[in-house]
Amino acid sequence: MTIRHVGFLGLGLMGSRMALNLKKKGFEVTVWNRSAARAEALKSHGIHVAKTPAQVAQVADAFCTCVADVAALREVALGNDGLLSTAKSGQLFIDFSTVSVALVQELGAAFSAKGIDVIDAPVTGSKNGAEKGTLVIMAGGSEAAMARAQPVFQAVGEKVVHCGALGAGTQVKLAGNGLIAAMLQAFSEGLLLTSKAGVDPRKFIEVVQASGFRSPYFDFKGKALLERDFSTHFSIDLMHKDLTLLVENAAVHRVPTPSAAAMKETYAFARAAGKGEADIGAVITAYEDVVKHQLKQG
Repeated sequence: MTIRHVGFLGLGLMGSRMALNLKKKGFEVTVWNRSAARAEALKSHGIHVAKTPAQVAQVADAFCTCVADVAALREVALGNDGLLSTAKSGQLFIDFSTVSVALVQELGAAFSAKGIDVIDAPVTGSKNGAEKGTLVIMAGGSEAAMARAQPVFQAVGEKVVHCGALGAGTQVKLAGNGLIAAMLQAFSEGLLLTSKAGVDPRKFIEVVQASGFRSPYFDFKGKALLERDFSTHFSIDLMHKDLTLLVENAAVHRVPTPSAAAMKETYAFARAAGKGEADIGAVITAYEDVVKHQLKQG
C-alpha cells in the first residue's frame, strides 16, 4: 500500500510539529488528540480532524502515535474506539512515543494479527527538532516495514537508526534518556557548586566545552540554565516516566542500573517540589531551593 494519507495521534510539543511537517511534505494528514482544541488548531493548515482514533484508522494508509505514556498509548491503540477496532490489512503503524518494550511487543502481536506492520520509533531532538524536521529516530521493526516507513521518517527526521527487531528502538531510547539524565545532573551540580563557591559558572562551562567531555548538549542546556530559561522542551514528568521504564526494563534483563535509579529519584524529588511540567533543566532549581533553605537556616 502506497502511503499518501497519514494519521497522527497525540499533538503535544512533539506531535503537533511532526504532523505539520508531514503536511508540508505533501501527505494528506488526519489528526486526533485527546484535547480536541489542539487538533482543531491545525485545521487552518489544511489538516483533517477525526473525532476518535478509530476514525483515523478508517481513512489513513499509515497512522502514527506520539503520546505521553503506556496508559495513553494502550487506550489509543486498543481501546473501544482505538486504532485496532477499524484498522485493516496493509496499513502501517508507527509509534513515536516512548513507552515500555512490553507494550510495544503487545501492540506488534495485536496489529500483525490483522496484517498491519508495526514499528516502534521513539525520537530525540526535542521540540526544536520536531519543528525543523531534524529529529533522530530510533526504530525497531522488520526490514520490509522500515522500507515502507521511509517517506514518513524523511518528513519528520534527518537520521534514522534501525536498531533491530520490534522493541529495539525503545530499548535504545530508554538507555539514551538515562544517559541524558546523568549528563544533565552532573552538569547542573557543577554549575550550582561553582556559583555558590563564588566562581563564574561560565568558566565551568568554558572548561567543559574545551575538554574531552564536551558535548553540544551542554551548549544548548548551558545557555538555557545561565539565562534561567526553563521553557519546556522535555518535561521533568516525562523524564521521570522514562527513567522508571528504564529501571523496570533493566530489572527484566537483570542488568544493574544504579545511576538510572538514582536519577529517577532526583526527578521524583523535583516532581515533589511541584516542578513536573517544567523542562528537565529545571531540576537544578530543586537543589537551589535546598541551598537557599540552608542559607536561611544559617
